[in-house]
Order: sequence, then C-alpha cells, then structure tokens
Amino acid sequence: MKNMTFTTVLLCILFMPFFISSCTDKIDEHYEEPEWLKGSAWEVLEDRGNYSLFLQAVELAGFKPIMEGKSILTVMAPDDTAFSAYLEKHGYSDISEINLDELKKVIGFHLLYYSYNKNKLVNFRPEGDLITDEEMNKNAGLYYKFRTRSSNVPTMEVEASTGKRRMVYHLDRFIPVFSYRFWDTKKLDAASNYTYFYPNSTWKGTGGFNVSNAAVSEYEILADNGYVYIVDQVIEPLETIYTQLESNENYSIFFNLYNENTTYTYDATLSKDFGAALGADSLFIHTHGTSLPAIAVEWYSTKYSDVANNASKAYSVFAPSDVAMNNFFDNYWEKGGYESLDDVDDLAMKYMLNQFIYEDGIAFPDEITSGKVKNMYDMVFNFDPSKVTDKSMCVNGVFYGLNTIDTPILFASVVGPAFRNKDCNYYLYMLDGTGLITAYSSQDTKYVLLVPTNEQIESEDIYLRTYADGSKLQQETEDGLVDVSSSVMRTIVNIHTATGVDGLKTNGTQVLATQTGFNYWYVKDGKITSSAAYNQILEPDNNVEPFSEFTEVKNGNDNWNNGRTYMYSGTALFQAQEGDGLQHKLSVCNDNRYVYYQFAQLLQKAGMVMSSNYIFGLAGASHVIGFIPTNEAISTAIAAGQIPGMDATGAVTSSSQLRQYLLSYFIRDRENALISYPYPGSAMKSSTYVTASGKSLTYTDSGSLLSIMVDGKVANVISDYNFFPFAFDDGCFQLIDTVL
Repeated sequence: MKNMTFTTVLLCILFMPFFISSCTDKIDEHYEEPEWLKGSAWEVLEDRGNYSLFLQAVELAGFKPIMEGKSILTVMAPDDTAFSAYLEKHGYSDISEINLDELKKVIGFHLLYYSYNKNKLVNFRPEGDLITDEEMNKNAGLYYKFRTRSSNVPTMEVEASTGKRRMVYHLDRFIPVFSYRFWDTKKLDAASNYTYFYPNSTWKGTGGFNVSNAAVSEYEILADNGYVYIVDQVIEPLETIYTQLESNENYSIFFNLYNENTTYTYDATLSKDFGAALGADSLFIHTHGTSLPAIAVEWYSTKYSDVANNASKAYSVFAPSDVAMNNFFDNYWEKGGYESLDDVDDLAMKYMLNQFIYEDGIAFPDEITSGKVKNMYDMVFNFDPSKVTDKSMCVNGVFYGLNTIDTPILFASVVGPAFRNKDCNYYLYMLDGTGLITAYSSQDTKYVLLVPTNEQIESEDIYLRTYADGSKLQQETEDGLVDVSSSVMRTIVNIHTATGVDGLKTNGTQVLATQTGFNYWYVKDGKITSSAAYNQILEPDNNVEPFSEFTEVKNGNDNWNNGRTYMYSGTALFQAQEGDGLQHKLSVCNDNRYVYYQFAQLLQKAGMVMSSNYIFGLAGASHVIGFIPTNEAISTAIAAGQIPGMDATGAVTSSSQLRQYLLSYFIRDRENALISYPYPGSAMKSSTYVTASGKSLTYTDSGSLLSIMVDGKVANVISDYNFFPFAFDDGCFQLIDTVL
C-alpha cells in the first residue's frame, strides 16, 4: 500500500510541469487581448496619425487621462486639416496661443460623457433600450442633446437686491446631435433648417447625424473606452441665450430688462461636490425668478437625474431689438401715461418679456412660417425668418433678433388697459393674482370688461406696495396691513367682467350678467351701475346717484382683439352684493317708505318672519325670486277683501291660508333650476315654474315686458325701475302691478 502511494506521488511530480504548462497556455489564451479591441480612444487616434493637433490640444487641456482609458466616453475628433482651419479662423498660429480656459471649453465640447454607438446618437432613449418598437419610435431623435465635458469657469457676481457676492457655477454644456430621425419626426427639411443656424456648414446627416456645426465623416470607431467619430470641423462651443444677448448691443434694452429679474439660487448638491475645491462654501445658479425662463443656465433642468428634459427641451427667444422696444413704447405705453421704459410697471414688463419666449423647444424657420410656434398666451410668432439677421444656436435653445414687433396678443386683448395705462396697474396685479390673465387673452370668448382705476381700488383701502422681493396688493384692516387674498381679487375681477354681448349701449337700457353669479350691470342712457349699487335706491334716505358715466377704451383706433373694454367714472369700486339679503330686507321692514313695506307687513301678520334673516317657507333655499305687488296694489286689494286669510279691515282670519297665499309670490331653487334673475332677455326663460306654495306660476318674457300668471290671474312687472331686478345674494324681487 505504501509502495503504491509513493509511486502515485512520484508520477505526479514527474508530470507536474506538463500540467502547469498546459494550464498556462489556457490562461494566456483566456486573457489574450481580443483582436476587436483597438486600444484607448487616444491610441486609436494616435495610430491613425492625422490627429496630432487635436491630441495636442487634448493633452494641454488636461483631458489625456480620460482619453487613455480613465473614463468611458464618446469622442468627436477633427483631423489636423480641420483643426488647422479652426486655428486660422480664430487668428492663432499655434495651439499654445489659446487661453487654457478657452481650450478646455473647446476640447471638452468634443468629449461626451458615456459611450454612445451610432444608434444611440441617432435615437437616444432616456428610458433605456428595453422598450417596444412603438415606444422606440415615439419622439424619435428628439432626445438630441448630450452632456459634454465643456464648461465655463465659475464667476463671481454681485446680487443687486442684497449687494452680496455670489459664486455662480456653470454647468457642463450639452451638445446638439441633429440626426435624420430628428428631422423626420419634426417633418422638417433637414438641409434648409439646419443650415439656417449653421450657414458655414453642410448637412450630411442622411442616415446619420450632424453634431452641432460639424458633419460626421466616419462613424462608430470602436475603442477600449468608448467610441470615436470623425468630424469635418472643430465643434464651436455653444453659449447660453443669455450670453448671446449680453454680447449683442442691439438688444441691450431687452437684455437689461430681463436681467433686472436676476436671482441667484443656492444649489446644495453643487456646493457639496465642488465648493471646497473652489474655495467657496456656497455655489449658486444664475436664474431669473419664477416668472421668466432661466436663459442663463446651461441646462433646462438643474437636476442631474432629469435626463429626459435635459436631452430634449430648450427655449426659443425672439428678442426685440432696441429699435423695436422703443417703437413699442412710443405706440403703446407712452399713450398709457408712462414716461419711459424704466417707468413701466415691473409686472407689465415681465409679461412683455414672456411674450417673446417659446418654451417648447427649438423653433426652426419652417415651423415659424407654418404658424406652429406660439407662446403660452396663444400668440403666433408672425415674422419672416429669412429677414432675421441676428440668430444663433445656443446651448440651451436658440436666439432670434427681431427689428419689428406687433402688439402681443395679450397686450391687445380686453385687459390691454391694465398693461398699458399707468393709472390702472393695480388691476393688472389683481388679474395676475387670480391666474385669469391667460383666459382673458383667449380668442374663443368675447368679453366686455370694466377696468377700474387705481383710485377706485384704493377706495377699498387696497394699495400697491413695493418691497425688496417685488410689489403686491395689500389692504388696510383693523389688524394692520394684510395681503389681498386671491379670492377677494377674483371677486373684484369677476364683477368687472361680462360675456355674451357685443358691448355697452349708449342709449336705452341694458342688463348684463357678470362673471359673479346673480350680480349684474345695469346700463341706462350711457351710464352704468352694478346691481349691488343699484339697491341703494331702495333706501328712503338715499341721495346717492348709483349710475356712473362710462367711456370705451380702445387700442389706439382699433378695438381690442377679443371684446370691448370700458372705464367708469367716480371714485367708488364696483362690488359684488354681500351682507343683508332679500329675506332680511323683508323680515325687518317697518318703514312705510319702502316699496315693499305692505308686503313685508303681510309676511309679519301671517307669522312667517322666523328671525331677522329667515322667512317661513323660504329658509333653506339658496336663491328665491319674489314677484311683490306694489304698496298701492296691496292696499287696494286689502280694502276690496281680495287677500285670502284676511278681511277688508286688514285683520287676519286664517294665518295658514294667508301663508299659503303669500308663498305663491315666490319661486325657489329647491323646485326650480334658477340660473338667472328675471329681466327682459335674461337666461330665465318664459316657462311654468313651481311656487313655494306648490302652485304653478307662468312667467312670460316678451323681450321688452315681463308678466306672471297664477290661477289664471295675470300681473305685470312695473317699468318704474326699468325692469332691473333688485338682486341680493339669496334672491331678488320685481315689483308687479296687482295682487294675484
């Protein structure tokens, strides 16, 4: 047994070298560099021999380690001929003459983060490749921007509102890759739309793509650490729209007005990742508040994880030149009482600036001429792109310079006077506070608008006050200054708005329903009042004339594009009806000078007054409509013994009978669909309604007269008050000429 063991061990020792040799061969074979690996991106270009200038620039800019394999990447490489042309174009005799920061910016723009094959650059999918063919073809090519290693050095800027110095971090540039799928999806001609922004380049992307200003001459060269693409030009780094505007003095007015809204937003992630290396505790992003797009920021979204938006979205800015801005001021704001562009209200100017921004991506010339490009207020950008001399592709969108501009659709709408007139700018803040401005620019609705002056709004102790963070409407109260709530502003705006009519009559009478339910304007012979103000004439001691003169306000010699706008005289602001309602008025009336005194006395005698605010049979209804006989008609009927439940002396003989009789003068929304109070031409149509007593009431609107009928007895609404209903929150009444 021992001999066998010894023999076995001896044989193993003798044959061990052969085993080791065999294993070594297999290991070498396994780890042998495959033939398809060509070396790093640096080595691939170095082996080709015609990229020495580009590689020299890469090394000087400090990017050689990542080219050699420290990181995966995609390289857009110009050959020596292309790089020499770039040096000559910019007046350099040698790469060493280029400022190092500028060189980093240029070379970094050729180095994309991550490794992209041709298919991914043609049709990048932010959701990944594990998607269906249908999903793959959705918005194909429109995720066209890719992050590069090009960025500007941080800048130190002074925050105007605080005087503090802020270190602004500039994010890596995204490079646009315009593939044939991009143009196919947009249904645009590739060559003409591409060369519009790149007139010194040629579209050669059929079946592939152009990379910003460069065409690709060779695709998808595989390297150990990514892909290399050969391009025919050095790719010029794109700047932000903000930088383009800043560098062109022809747009200084637009730029300076835009820049007045500058804010510096602290970025915790950037501060943590890069602050220490830059010697700063805090890093900021240069934005322009919440109401204007951040055209100074390289990325659409500053969130690194927001790949889809950063790859697809951009801004188009159609900046009016200084000449265009001055002409607009002369023809618009100066006529509204402003003395200069600097004098124009900040909110009006923010809306003005926003008129010239398209937030849904790059707008190409063919899209503009087809009328597809509209701003958020539905304004079509109507100009001839072929006549635009200043235009540029930017890292965050495109810039067009306009030498002439039309009045923006919002500024030419019925709310135009709030934008134009200096003495109406309080109302602009109300419109803005309600979020209704966009609705008022709609061309689908015709409006009639009353625009109150600042003085009229101040009559309610509402004032516009300016603070470091902007202006806002505030109201004087017993507790001091409080911000005017959006609900209060909406109520004021709605009571000044009507629809469904062409305008206000200057002769005769007219009733217009406002946007505040059951509140109206009453027009008589060129004067106007609100239903709430009109109710004052019910008061026996009233000496106030409820009607005010009104004047139409036009857009120069033209009407506003979606209706008519008026201003009314006086210092009081039109208000919605509030406070004591119809039931209260009837419950507490004991003064025989009121036009409804006799009817109120009948209610009391019938035991129907339950409190100072409720009447038996009417409580619980949101709205009631009463047809109340005049005092004279009731007195005559009592004397004639015509009131059921009451004798000729006015004594009650049956309270229940009298109650049922009086309820026949009311219709409630519990039994009837009441959408309007009655007046000639109102939305309350001629029909049979159910009274509070259960009887049928036939209401007839002839267009000029009103009448009712119960149990065959007809009564006519008297014309003494021009058929204007006395309207309250809980109901209204019309006076009729006889009892039923």
